Amino acid sequence: MLRMKTSRGVISVAACAALALVVAAPVGAKTHAVKGTQTVVNEEDGIYKMRGGLVGKWTFTSFEEAPIADSPYFHAEGTELFKGCLDRARDRSCKRDPSGTLSFTFEYWALFASPDPESLVWGACWHPIVEGTGDFAGAQGVLVMADTPTRGGVKTKYIGNVTLRAKGAQGTAQTASASRSSCGATG
Repeated sequence: MLRMKTSRGVISVAACAALALVVAAPVGAKTHAVKGTQTVVNEEDGIYKMRGGLVGKWTFTSFEEAPIADSPYFHAEGTELFKGCLDRARDRSCKRDPSGTLSFTFEYWALFASPDPESLVWGACWHPIVEGTGDFAGAQGVLVMADTPTRGGVKTKYIGNVTLRAKGAQGTAQTASASRSSCGATG
C-alpha cells in the first residue's frame, strides 16, 4: 500500500509540474501528448530505444554517482539526450515529423527489496526538457517514466508532453520553474 501511495504521489507531482510547463507555452505553440516505451539497447553505455510518441535513441549523458538518498528510497539525478522525432502520425517513422535533439535533466526514485540493483520493486522518474535542436529548438515539456520489474528485466513506460514553437516563432519560450528528473537507470 505504501508503494502505491508513493508512486501515485510522484506521478501526481510530475503531472502538476507538466501542467505548469504547458500553461507557460508561448502563443502559437502546439503541445503534443506523447506516450510509449523505452527499451534497453546497451545498459552499460546508457543507450535506450524510444518507441511510441517519440521515436529514436535515448542516451544517459550523466548520472550522479552518489545518490541524493539511498534509504528508504533510492533518489538520484542526471542528464540525458534524445535524438529522433515526434511521431505525430504514429506510423513508427520519422518521415515528415519534427526531429532533432532534446536535452533533459532527471530525478529518479526507486524502491529496492535489497541492496542488489536487480531487486527493483518499482522506479519512477521525472524528465523536464532543458533545450532542443532542429525542429525541437525552443521546445518545452516533461516526460514521466515508470519502471516495472519483469522476468526479463525492467519494463519502462513513459507519458508526457512536448510543446513546440510555431514555425518561424522568434525568441526563447518562458518556462515555469521545476525540479529536474529521470527513469530507466538503476545506478
